[in-house]
Amino acid sequence: MYIDYSKLWKLLIDKDMSKTDLMELTGMSSRVLAKLSKNETVTTDTIARICAALGCDVGDMMECASEKNLSVYSAYKKLGVCVAENELYKTVKFTVGEQKYTVYQSQQSATKATHIYCEKDGAVYWEQFYPVSHIAGTSVKSVLIKPQSEPDEIIIVLIKGKPAVIVGLDEGSFVSTRGTRKKDTDVFVMSEAAFKIFTPQLIEK
Repeated sequence: MYIDYSKLWKLLIDKDMSKTDLMELTGMSSRVLAKLSKNETVTTDTIARICAALGCDVGDMMECASEKNLSVYSAYKKLGVCVAENELYKTVKFTVGEQKYTVYQSQQSATKATHIYCEKDGAVYWEQFYPVSHIAGTSVKSVLIKPQSEPDEIIIVLIKGKPAVIVGLDEGSFVSTRGTRKKDTDVFVMSEAAFKIFTPQLIEK
């Protein structure tokens, strides 16, 4: 179970208020507001101040919800916790039911000039093409991540933005959103759009 503050955001819309208005009325910090946006735990004092400011009851702004009813994407957005971050990607962890997930999301947004390669060496490569002239261009290819797989987790490499192509899926240990893992250490690689409709398949026996 987790606390869902969706009712709070709808209440603000109904009252024609912004999140900035809510911060001003309650005296809450942007950090606390960010926690509410991520459905994270806040103090009862914060909840009481919101209720007083909006003239509502606790049940008007929040409810207990089951993560079992969430899609993987919704769980990522609502329950995901960033546990590590570097210049290439951030690591987000969450659980749906009893299934653990680790998502490695690229920091840079891919474009039509970006090619993603899933290689046999276990690494995901990012190749960025740069136009030089009408005749020829140049590109830079580098390792984005070499994900570490855990048997009890589903690992996802999430490419932010819209890459031109993702090469090497469903050929080895890297799997597409429509593919099926053959081993519990196989890694899914996908774009943001694909992640929104992603439902993991059972491992082939």
